Amino acid sequence: MLKNKIMAGAMALIMPFTMCLTGCSFVSMFNTFAYQYDNALEYKAGDREISDKVTKINLDYIAGDVTIKANDSDKVSVKETANISLKDPQKVHTWVNDGTLYVRFCQSTKKINFTNVKKSLELTLPASQDLDDVIIEMSSGDLVFDGLTTDGFKVKSSSGDVRADLSGNNIDIKSSSGKIYFTQKGDSEAINLKASSGTIDIKQSGTCKSMTVNSSSGSVTGDVDKISKMDVHVSSGKINITANNIEELTSKASSGHCNYEFQTAPKTSDINVSSGGITVSMPEDSDVKVEVRISSGKFNSEIPFTKDGKTYTAGNGTNTMKLHSSSGDVDIRKV
Repeated sequence: MLKNKIMAGAMALIMPFTMCLTGCSFVSMFNTFAYQYDNALEYKAGDREISDKVTKINLDYIAGDVTIKANDSDKVSVKETANISLKDPQKVHTWVNDGTLYVRFCQSTKKINFTNVKKSLELTLPASQDLDDVIIEMSSGDLVFDGLTTDGFKVKSSSGDVRADLSGNNIDIKSSSGKIYFTQKGDSEAINLKASSGTIDIKQSGTCKSMTVNSSSGSVTGDVDKISKMDVHVSSGKINITANNIEELTSKASSGHCNYEFQTAPKTSDINVSSGGITVSMPEDSDVKVEVRISSGKFNSEIPFTKDGKTYTAGNGTNTMKLHSSSGDVDIRKV
């Protein structure tokens, strides 16, 4: 029995094998890594310039900041910096195959020591080259992705901030512990942003068919243009969003004030706050029917309504809005 407990305690110190988005697997004991991936012999170590046309990026970087940005060159550049002189096995490893640039933290190995080693990586790609797909996985470090266009963009970050400024069609960003700063230019099909512990800041221009934003612990701030369907869920934190045109909105905050400013009243909207107030701003001439439910708090409006029970109607009431606050005031203001 004692032996089993000792073994269980020892295993708790070791990160279990993880199958990454990028197809890598690694196990860590402090700063000694077992880090393995397929086609290892095809990779080259260290800094390099790549003349091959790159249409996809598949990147796995265990620890360190990563910057991926556009430039005016017609080549792809890989540049890594470190606090000490690195041996080849410790350097970034890259391989281009069928238009995909594979980037790995180091050589594929059963054991490599990174004690007191700090690295960071910078990739530059031609601004004129649109990408088909970008897949990034990072365990520890900040990510900056700036100035590129990609059809698919998928990021999984365990610990570190994600700053993405791009034109993308299908976007999925997940951060376990860190902030998300997201800027989208142009039209997109779907945007999914999730932060388990950290704030989310959004700037979106163009049209988006579907946007989902989820923050377990942290506020959500947004300035959005045209969205067909938007879902915002915050467990603990404020919501503060300015919108040009959202057709369908679902918003839920367990704990925190919710503030929406609409330049055009949504066709349908459902805003629910368990603990905290709701403030909605919209044009005075909006045609909207508002259903208000308040368990503990007051309702105030700068827009004239006709009242029928818990329903308030302005204009012809074409658009429908539900506002529910379990504990907090509900305020409707003029834009």
